[in-house]
Amino acid sequence: MALVNDFDKYFLHLPPLVREADFNNFWAHAISEQKKQPMEASYNLNKRRSTGKFTAYDLVFNGFQRSQQNGLLYIPDRVNRPNVVILLHDYNDPQYYMDFPLDEQFAYLVLVMRGHSMLNVVKEENQATPGFLVENILDIQQYYVTAVYLDTLRSIDALRLNNSINCSRIAMMGKGIGAAASVFTAAFSDRVKALVLETPSLTYLELSQNLSVGDAANEINNFIAQHKSKKKSLKKNLSYVDALNFSDNISCPVLSTVGFKDTIAPPESVFALFNHFQCNKTMEVYPDQGHVAGGKDQFVKSVQWLKEVLPAE
Repeated sequence: MALVNDFDKYFLHLPPLVREADFNNFWAHAISEQKKQPMEASYNLNKRRSTGKFTAYDLVFNGFQRSQQNGLLYIPDRVNRPNVVILLHDYNDPQYYMDFPLDEQFAYLVLVMRGHSMLNVVKEENQATPGFLVENILDIQQYYVTAVYLDTLRSIDALRLNNSINCSRIAMMGKGIGAAASVFTAAFSDRVKALVLETPSLTYLELSQNLSVGDAANEINNFIAQHKSKKKSLKKNLSYVDALNFSDNISCPVLSTVGFKDTIAPPESVFALFNHFQCNKTMEVYPDQGHVAGGKDQFVKSVQWLKEVLPAE
């Protein structure tokens, strides 16, 4: 009975979408401006990361405002022009997908979120958070999350330059804020045919900012505490990057995960996003887990789900 009560408590969230009048125009203009920038993508063989099953390449391309972005592309050796899964880690956790088991049916692009290539691989106790979530937070056109979203969308164009993979049917898989960026990308690219959202955060911010104790939420809340007069402007800017506000543009199948004990991506906000999707959707529930919500085991299940909804051609 407790599980049923918990499920109802978290599931029954369908908040209204609160978007500024220029929301669609803002993103249309931002995407249009980015397309004017040269890609300058390069692929370089990475022998150290290559295995007996996959050949690895370091991908470098111009992201938001021509800033250099990085990723690691794994192409299976025995599959001709495989479909691609783009993997995007959570905030302040760049190693999350690096050692997960890869199924040979797909190629995988492991993206590195901007700024994260310079972070320590192993977090130290009491280590300060990087502070990226408040970088230009009062200027939505230059805001860090705006840049992350556009970088992620841009990665699809970088992949299209590689003839060894099939970029007409792409899957996105993201963790936390990486999941929010995946929702954004699927909302603006018809090449994304499937979404896996692992404990998505940066969604339903009106509630989650009051519940989350994660690094991202703490950085924003600390900024608000120090700049109380800017709270209204900040709240407005955050509405442009709230994943909830892209939910009605998602038409591809979605698999989401949630942990009832998650204090970083509150289950209320995860279900709020999930409930707004008007598509084929599935939720994997972990009642006794937090932000991990299945970890590597769930990753294997998620890839199996992708094989079913995005079969090889």
